[in-house]
Amino acid sequence: MLKITIKELPMEKKEWDKVAAEQGLFTTIGLAEGEILNFMEGKGEVALTDIVHHLNWVPWSTIIMGIGALIREGLIAYKGQNQYVLLTNKK
Repeated sequence: MLKITIKELPMEKKEWDKVAAEQGLFTTIGLAEGEILNFMEGKGEVALTDIVHHLNWVPWSTIIMGIGALIREGLIAYKGQNQYVLLTNKK
């Protein structure tokens, strides 16, 4: 199996596509998780729509799966507010 070391996040679209294409679905979701956590760092509550717009090169379905994985891992929490889903880092 090919081993890839990621030196810097966030990655540009071209780099993300290359790494994601070389790996399986699980690793692609893991890359999305890292991008999501990097974006959320130090922001407090973040709207789901802000994450999707910021990571516009990542397929939205991958972002949703990444967020679900982060919630299950206990790294972020969510709450619904009107029509928005707000996410926050758990600490």
